[in-house]
Amino acid sequence: MKSLLKLLMVSLGVLVFTNTQADNTGTTPFAGSTHKYTVVKGSIASTNLAWSVISGGTDGSEFNYVSSVLTGNSVDIEWITPGDYVLQVVESRTDIGFACPTIRQIAIKVSTNSFNVYAELVSTKEECAIVTSPVLDADVLGDNSTDIFGTTSRDFKVKMTGGDATKTWSFDYSLTDIADAFKLGDVTAVSIAGGTATGNNVVVAAGVNEVTFSISYSTNKNTAGMNGQDTDFTMELAVLNAKDELGTPDSDVTDGSNKASYIVKAVPATTGILTD
Repeated sequence: MKSLLKLLMVSLGVLVFTNTQADNTGTTPFAGSTHKYTVVKGSIASTNLAWSVISGGTDGSEFNYVSSVLTGNSVDIEWITPGDYVLQVVESRTDIGFACPTIRQIAIKVSTNSFNVYAELVSTKEECAIVTSPVLDADVLGDNSTDIFGTTSRDFKVKMTGGDATKTWSFDYSLTDIADAFKLGDVTAVSIAGGTATGNNVVVAAGVNEVTFSISYSTNKNTAGMNGQDTDFTMELAVLNAKDELGTPDSDVTDGSNKASYIVKAVPATTGILTD
C-alpha cells in the first residue's frame, strides 16, 4: 500500500488577504528577515565601496552581514532586533590621495516579527468515522471484503497572518501516515486547487493566506482488522520551518499553533445479516 505522504496532494485555497498586512521591506523589515541593498557606482573608473551599519547595533548581535564582502555594489543584511538603524555606503576614489568620498545613507526601522503560520481543524476534533446507513451487502453475505461502508474524510488548513501579502511563504509539514500506522484502506487525498508542493515542502503564492489538506480513506477496509474493522486513531498535521521569501521565520512555533489533530472513532464492522 502506498503511504499517505506519497498520495497526498496539497492545494492552495482561494482566500486572499482582506485584512491589513504589514510591509516587510528593506526600510521597514521584520526582525528575522534578510534584505538586499544596492547602489550603482559613479562613472569614475578607479573607486571602491564600503558598506556599514553606523548606528543602532552591532554585527552579530542586532544584525548580521550575510554578505561576506562589504565592498561590492550590494550587501545582504539580516535584521535581528527591532529598532532604528542607519545603513551607509561610501564610494571613494583610489586613483588620488584624497579619496573624494561620496556618502549615502538610508534609515531603517526594524519591527517586531508578526509573521505567523498555524494549523487548524476544519471540523469537530473528535467524531465518528463516516458510515453509510444502511451498509449494503455487495457480494457474499457475511463477507465484508466487498461491502462499502463509506468514505471518511478530514480537512486541515494551514494559514498565515501578520505577514507581508506581497511576499511568497513556505512551510514543511508532517502528517500521520494513516495507511501504514493504522492499516486503513484506500487512503487518498483530494486537492481543491493548484499549489506548489515538493515532497513535504509547500510554497504559497503571494496574496494567498491558506492551504487546505484533504485526507480520506474507505471506512472499515482495514488490512489488519477482522472483517476490515478499523481502530480509533489520531490524525495529526504539524507545520515546520515556516518562513516568507525573505527568510522571516514563523513568530509562534508552539505546538498549540503549529499542530492540529483529529481523533477519529471507529464504527463497528458488522457483517451482513446471515440466515438459515
